[in-house]
Amino acid sequence: MYLPARTGRSTTFLLSASLVTALAGGLAGCSLVDPHATCEGSEPRLREMASLTILDAKPPRATPPAGHTEVGTACDDDSSGDAWLSAERLYSASESKAEILGYYTEAATADGWKLEEDTAPQRVPAEVRGICFSKGGHGSAMTLTVTFPTGDEYSPVPDFGAGTGVEVLVGAVGDGSSASCWD
Repeated sequence: MYLPARTGRSTTFLLSASLVTALAGGLAGCSLVDPHATCEGSEPRLREMASLTILDAKPPRATPPAGHTEVGTACDDDSSGDAWLSAERLYSASESKAEILGYYTEAATADGWKLEEDTAPQRVPAEVRGICFSKGGHGSAMTLTVTFPTGDEYSPVPDFGAGTGVEVLVGAVGDGSSASCWD
């Protein structure tokens, strides 16, 4: 279907507005894209998150599996909204899941993290789903999760041996706004 081109004042106004917007953004060095929607410039925040002492906290008999001895960081800006930053550490622990959760509850609260209860009517037990904490205010908010991964989602696949795989992950929205533990 052919639609004739519209001419006149409205077209002129739209073209003028587009030109002014483009020039203003270019001259001011600004972008119309939200700076927190991408991973660009997230390296300082990722380094800060990777240095958090809670990532080095581990139950007494826990050890990092081979190939996963360092803190891993990532930024995901492929999803809708703001970029998601994360710093994670893997351990293999011979303690029971209840002991592991108890250890991290004590260590995290001592470090200023607040345990966030899952209040969903059909919530999954902590021994299955893990636990989540929050810390910081607007501009510096973070979450801390302690979960029990199988390892299939990692490369190389970690060997947890006879122990339980434990992932300790600190996450944050790119702009530091609050994020919910249990969405």
